[in-house]
Amino acid sequence: MRSLLDERGAGSALGLGVVAVTVALLLLLLPLAVALQGRQLAANAADAAALAAADTAMGAVPGEPCGNAARVAAAGGVELLDCRIEAAVATVLVARPVLGGAARAAATAGPEEAGRG
Repeated sequence: MRSLLDERGAGSALGLGVVAVTVALLLLLLPLAVALQGRQLAANAADAAALAAADTAMGAVPGEPCGNAARVAAAGGVELLDCRIEAAVATVLVARPVLGGAARAAATAGPEEAGRG
C-alpha cells in the first residue's frame, strides 16, 4: 500500500497543470492577437487609400480621389467610410470586420507644404 506522503507521479500532475495554464492563457490571448492584427491591417489599408487619394488630388494619378481611395481600400480588405480632400491633402476613414466588431483606422496623406499654414 502506498503512503500518502509518497511523491511518485507528482511531477506528471505538475506538468499537466503547467500545460493546462499555458493553453488557457493562449486561448485568452488569441482574440486579442486577432484584434490587434485586424487593427494593423486596417491602418495599413487606410495609409494606402490616403496615399492613393492624395496622389490623385495632386494630379499624379488619373481619376477621382475618393474613387481611387475606395478601390485601394477594397483591395486591402477594408471598407472606405469617409474620404475628405482639402487642397491636395486626403483624409480617409476605413473599417475592417474583426471578431464580430469592426477595426477602424484613419490616415492623412498629402504634400508636406499643404499641411503647414
